[in-house]
Amino acid sequence: PFEGGLGDPQRGSILQRHAIIHVLLHLGLDVVAFDFDTFWFSDPRMRFEELAAETKADVMMTRHLDADCFNMGLLYIRASSRSAEWYSKYLEWLHLHPYEREQRGVNFLLGFTNQKVSFAPKDMPKLKVGVLDDENEFASSRGGWLGNWTKIRFFHWVNLAAEVMAWATIKRNHVTAFYQCALNFMTRDLMARRGPFSFPQILAEADPESLWGRTRKLLDELSVKVAPPRQVCW
Repeated sequence: PFEGGLGDPQRGSILQRHAIIHVLLHLGLDVVAFDFDTFWFSDPRMRFEELAAETKADVMMTRHLDADCFNMGLLYIRASSRSAEWYSKYLEWLHLHPYEREQRGVNFLLGFTNQKVSFAPKDMPKLKVGVLDDENEFASSRGGWLGNWTKIRFFHWVNLAAEVMAWATIKRNHVTAFYQCALNFMTRDLMARRGPFSFPQILAEADPESLWGRTRKLLDELSVKVAPPRQVCW
């Protein structure tokens, strides 16, 4: 996902991702979709099911901490006849209008923002939308996160609001560092003793000069003390 230009045929099309989601929903399967520049600290399935049951949400997504619109880097959608029909119409619209942005389309067609799109499909089924906690639990680099290691489950290295030189290289190095740390044999041994979801706590309690402390520092540097005001999305 980090290499190759826009003309690289190996990059494929964003439509392939949505086509897979579309098929799974029509098969009656709930879907979790996420970008590759992300890291999971624990298996999210039970948490998603719990939140969906509490909120009765058909779709759950995250926002940026500094913006009031959904980001397509994480999507949970429950299978139903309504969600399958909604996704069929969304996919058809996205396919027919390649100049449109998938993210703006989702925000508008779910009724979450006042953004506009061209030639919006008619009679879209109404889906109930749930907003995931982007302060700590399902966090990202855009706007930062509040740095609570007892709550974090997911992190997404979203492009920053201000342009940062070599950001693609930085986030690739960060993602690689977290996977290398999580898969290290010493981490495996610690988690065998402390539990399968203990990785955030291992990082939080580690000596700053240890492997875990150096890895923790990467996200600590992206944290903020106070959440910024959320801006309206264009």
